Amino acid sequence: MSRYGRLEGTPADALDDVLRCLLDQEHVFTRLLADEAREQAAASTGRWRDGRPAGRLDGVPVAVKDCIDVVGVPTTNGSVANASSAPAARDATIVDALRASGAVLIGKTNLSELAFSGIGTNPHFGSPINPLSRDEPLITGGSSSGSAAAVASGYVDVALGTDTSGSVRVPAAFCGIVGYKASEGRFSRQGVRRLSPTLDSIGFLTPTAADLAYVVAALDPRTGSAGLQAAPRQARLVVPDDEVVADVAPEVAAWFCEAVEEVAGLEGVRVERRRLPVLAEAQELMDRHGTLVAAEAFTEYGRLLHASTEGLLDPAVARRLRVAAGVVSTIGPVGARMIELRQRVAVELDGALLLCPTVRDAPPAVSVVTASADAFDRWNARILRTTMLLSYLGMPGVSVPRGSGRRRGLGFLVSAPAGHDHDVIRAARLLDDMPKQTSPREQIGTVR
Repeated sequence: MSRYGRLEGTPADALDDVLRCLLDQEHVFTRLLADEAREQAAASTGRWRDGRPAGRLDGVPVAVKDCIDVVGVPTTNGSVANASSAPAARDATIVDALRASGAVLIGKTNLSELAFSGIGTNPHFGSPINPLSRDEPLITGGSSSGSAAAVASGYVDVALGTDTSGSVRVPAAFCGIVGYKASEGRFSRQGVRRLSPTLDSIGFLTPTAADLAYVVAALDPRTGSAGLQAAPRQARLVVPDDEVVADVAPEVAAWFCEAVEEVAGLEGVRVERRRLPVLAEAQELMDRHGTLVAAEAFTEYGRLLHASTEGLLDPAVARRLRVAAGVVSTIGPVGARMIELRQRVAVELDGALLLCPTVRDAPPAVSVVTASADAFDRWNARILRTTMLLSYLGMPGVSVPRGSGRRRGLGFLVSAPAGHDHDVIRAARLLDDMPKQTSPREQIGTVR
């Protein structure tokens, strides 16, 4: 299959190509739905031949993160301690929307256990390897590790994920694809396992920002989505003179400086460099009192630290839950000031969008991150530091791949105040249309 709505052959042919490739997939999926997918693709083929496709995504193979319910399939949540043994009784609302648009669901993708890690490893189902890896395996980032690997490997052109602290944006950047975290509540979370009810959000991973615009136009319940298909003409971007840009690895700093200069040279783009005091204030608040994600994750899953189940948890997840237990009693000021700080973001941006590196480092090797418990925890905290801050501030965001060669696995993150999802998607298209030396799939080789 090429791009959406322009099929090479039939949906059934496209699915057969995908399923042949998936024979070699390693730890990307927790469960393949080959028989069901073939039935869906056959029905889609009939609709195409009759000239009556169900929707914009009719016949498009889609992967779904395994913390999201698919009817008839157990939802593992990347866990053996918290997995559902019974098949889901109904589809999650977002899965129902995908089906209504004609998408073909090919399987459930792997994730960090309980969606509670930015690394992407999983001891229960195996850990997907970043498709950009060369000499040694790199982490995918998490928690939507399998969804990112599925898109970056070319298995699917759309994967569904969730993003609370960066779980779509981080693996998108690390794997060289596009990742979108929606504003909280923009897409229904019915049928999605909770991590932080305050901050959980639906997200999508696609090869390009144009693909993302197409998918969101097909599924966004808000009106006016068709406008996403228009070619973007202009953008006003703020590069903050703050920690999210200053506290990055030297190679990321050099890359970002060069890339911003290229952005500033685009016709119709205005780049402003200035401080946004709300960023430092919000970060200091969380550094002092803890994060909402930690507190709410303990409320949801602290019970798993019971003697009968703690041994079944990923040790890294168990460590985070034990630390999170102490945050429950200190988190009050963080929740109390959230609305005020979110309002401040809109005031300080003054109609502009935020532009910064998605992650402060290039994707590290699996061996480096897993060398010790301390290394894992330090990397996890650093990988999520920018995206967690922006989640707390309620900002939808799109990570756009930009790095190549030795700088592979780097991405721009364009973010906006809550509710301005279409603005960030349009800006992401503008950034993604900039000339690149090589595309992610040219770097790794397309599989279909």
